[in-house]
Amino acid sequence: MVIAIDGPAGSGKSTVARMLADAPNLPGGAYVYVNSGNLYRAITLGCIRSGVDTADADAVLARALSLNLDCREGLVYLDGEKADPLLHSDEIDQQVAPLSAIVPVRHIVNGLIRRIAQGVNVIVEGRDMTSVVFPDAEFRFYLDASVESRARRRYDQGVSQLSLEEIRLSIIRRDEIDRNKAEGSLTIGEGVFYVDTSDLTINQVCETLVKQLQRKGKSMGQVDDSREVKSTDPAENSIQTQLQEEYLKSMEQLEEGQLVTGVVIQVTPDQVFVDVGYKSEGKIPVPEFETVPNVGDEIQVILVSKENKYGEVIVSKQKADVKLFWKNLRQAFMDHTAVEGTITRQVKGGFDVHLGADVHAFLPISQSDAQKVDKPEKFIDFKSLFYVERLYSDGKVNIVVNRRKWLEEEIERKRQEFFATTEIGAEVTGTVKSFTSFGAFIDLGGFDGLLHINDMSWGHVTRPKDFVRKGQVITLKVIRIDPEEKRINLSLKHFTDDPWVHFNDKYHVNDVVKGRVTKLTDFGAFIELEEGIEGLAHISEFSWIRKVQKPGELLSLGDEVECMILGYDIEAERVSLGLKQVTANPWNDIEEKYPKGLRLTRKVVKITNAGAFIELEEGIDGFLHGDDISWTKKVKHPGSELQVGQEVEVMVIACDVENRNIKLGIKQLEEDPWRSFAQTYKPGSLVEGEVTSVTDFGLFMRVPGGIEGLIHKTNLVESRDANPDEALKNYQVGDKLNAVVLELQPDKQKVAFSIKDYQKKVRRDEISRYMAEEESGESTFTLGDFLKSKNDNSSPD
Repeated sequence: MVIAIDGPAGSGKSTVARMLADAPNLPGGAYVYVNSGNLYRAITLGCIRSGVDTADADAVLARALSLNLDCREGLVYLDGEKADPLLHSDEIDQQVAPLSAIVPVRHIVNGLIRRIAQGVNVIVEGRDMTSVVFPDAEFRFYLDASVESRARRRYDQGVSQLSLEEIRLSIIRRDEIDRNKAEGSLTIGEGVFYVDTSDLTINQVCETLVKQLQRKGKSMGQVDDSREVKSTDPAENSIQTQLQEEYLKSMEQLEEGQLVTGVVIQVTPDQVFVDVGYKSEGKIPVPEFETVPNVGDEIQVILVSKENKYGEVIVSKQKADVKLFWKNLRQAFMDHTAVEGTITRQVKGGFDVHLGADVHAFLPISQSDAQKVDKPEKFIDFKSLFYVERLYSDGKVNIVVNRRKWLEEEIERKRQEFFATTEIGAEVTGTVKSFTSFGAFIDLGGFDGLLHINDMSWGHVTRPKDFVRKGQVITLKVIRIDPEEKRINLSLKHFTDDPWVHFNDKYHVNDVVKGRVTKLTDFGAFIELEEGIEGLAHISEFSWIRKVQKPGELLSLGDEVECMILGYDIEAERVSLGLKQVTANPWNDIEEKYPKGLRLTRKVVKITNAGAFIELEEGIDGFLHGDDISWTKKVKHPGSELQVGQEVEVMVIACDVENRNIKLGIKQLEEDPWRSFAQTYKPGSLVEGEVTSVTDFGLFMRVPGGIEGLIHKTNLVESRDANPDEALKNYQVGDKLNAVVLELQPDKQKVAFSIKDYQKKVRRDEISRYMAEEESGESTFTLGDFLKSKNDNSSPD
């Protein structure tokens, strides 16, 4: 059989366990005592002797495996040496706790203890004997005591060189390590018998445990009343005798201040009578109970007085509740479990929290909620759960609690539960918490889900507040879950069918439909045909004739418009719409309205470098190119001849319906002078004109019809010896000249003249005339006259 005892350092478990091992009449017979703490201390001693750093887990494990560790007759042997007298130095005290937290080392020690317990009765004590090593032991106890009591006991032992305060701080550090071990942490398991030894002597603790052992042993049929313990050690015989005597006395009487279990035997309007195993029952005023018990109920009470002057047993339910409260509070502190409390008032830096039994704690405002606290007053009289962050400070009770950490863990637990149990499509209920530009956050019980603006309605949503309001309790559908990113997407629109599913049944290409303008962009307008179906009318589809720069020129948000379906893509949920298609296209009959050759007077609306736009009617312009302004004048820029707003007469010279282009001309209003000139003057013909400009390469001459042609400087002189550049200097603007048409291209409006060829022609004509007169005998013109005439005609005069 196994008697397992756990408890923090200094709670008296080693002394009690050793005394119990020698006590008579324990269930099962004789017991072997095993001190698990000394086994860890022995390993620590072995590491110190070998120079192994106890913070190096791998080195400690290697050293532990190499040690010859054993436990015989309650004593620890290290490499064959009895080690108990060496195990309680300050150096070992400081290093044993972190060493014992090394999980593989714990496995070694726990394995050794289990081997020792095979086939024998053992009493083992430590930190995790009842929870890890022997969780199914027949008898399990937990000895506890306040930090102050444990420090005083250790100090009074006289084995430490530390001061009382240093010992107290060392115990606090040790407790912290023990409570937070990865494995084998200090905890009170379910069904473990708890004893607070703070105000009890060792004998009183032993009496309590012996009584419990005897009581439970009888129920198990394990008590051996014939057992006698013999010892040659007078001190041990004395202890055994004392224990036996004290135990026998405990069977006859109870100790005042003891926490005992009683059975309710009667309930009156004023009193509850309890049998605590004494010669008379105790009575408790009914107001001490939150809920009045029933006859037969077991309750725990404190024995205040074994017998008052009237021979009555005095017990207290309230004092028992306080004792149990502190036991549970300490356990909650060690196990990191939540306790219930009520925030009673606001104090500096936080709140006062009533935990029960007239015990109050401090709650920092930063730890009062998972969110920033804007209105502290709303927490007053608020009941909640809290984690106990601190119990003592500077040796005094100073309880600090944390609600924020509990809330965060609770929120995370609920979130994980949500992810584990909620499927896509499930309906959930939440509260609208806050808004963003892209949707609303929904509180699902401490954690949020997102109701995106696109999931509020199948239709166009501009403002989330138009669909839900803050604080509203709403039922939504889960449409996406991402446990890794902790994201939950919710939907309001998925309670109805997607309208695109039925699109083909209602809409077809070329259908004329009505819709409402929901959005204007630079490239067009979005038009809602029904909730959830929205199409785009591109700006190019607004008007047949008007060049729309911005959609706002024709449309406004909310306008009801008529449009035509030009195309759609159900998979992409897109519809292409047209506004101009529901009106007649004026270009369809434009050739009938503006046939080629039509003369009309219209207004200039725009001038460019290439020409001018003439408005024929609203939305339809014709283009007058600069080359079509004049047959003969070289127009460098149309702005020199025309002005915006000017009324001009033009002629339609071309109409291109496909490219939507109407060409206009002014010069076409008159006959083409080039054609007239070409009919009158052929190449070689003589022509008379006036110099209009002189350039480096020749001079330009205007001839009848306003036509200008070029006389290149090489065509000014006949003689090869003459210098053309010098000859060019003899001419000025306004000079009247005779020349010969050298080259003519009326379609390109080009003509070239030559004075040199004119002179040659004149001489040829003169020679011909001279020869004719000679033959007739009528000539009075001699060869000398001809030569003189040649010299005279070589000048521009």
